[in-house]
Amino acid sequence: MTVNNLVKIRILDLPCVNTGCSCCGPSTCGPDFFSVKIKADELKSALDEAYPERTATEYVNLLSAAQEKETEFGQLLVTKKQPSPLVIIDGEAKYAGSIQVKRIVKDVGNILNS
Repeated sequence: MTVNNLVKIRILDLPCVNTGCSCCGPSTCGPDFFSVKIKADELKSALDEAYPERTATEYVNLLSAAQEKETEFGQLLVTKKQPSPLVIIDGEAKYAGSIQVKRIVKDVGNILNS
């Protein structure tokens, strides 16, 4: 649910430290920090352009946000129930494993226009 016509988007990321990390091994390690962060910035820019002052987008790296790891959504990534990154729109986990900019912009538009 939007608050004051503001849709909140949070991107939770649990990046591997390197491609051979012990957390997930080389064959299953997801996108690295930089590509996810770049995509998160791209999403923020696209949302700001499409819906000025109607969205708030936040990127959260769980490696540097220990408290966030303990949240319901953080635990989905820590326990590997969902792949990183996890996109949360207005408190609901919507996408896991990638940031689909065009699809998210469309979904946010549907929320704002409903």
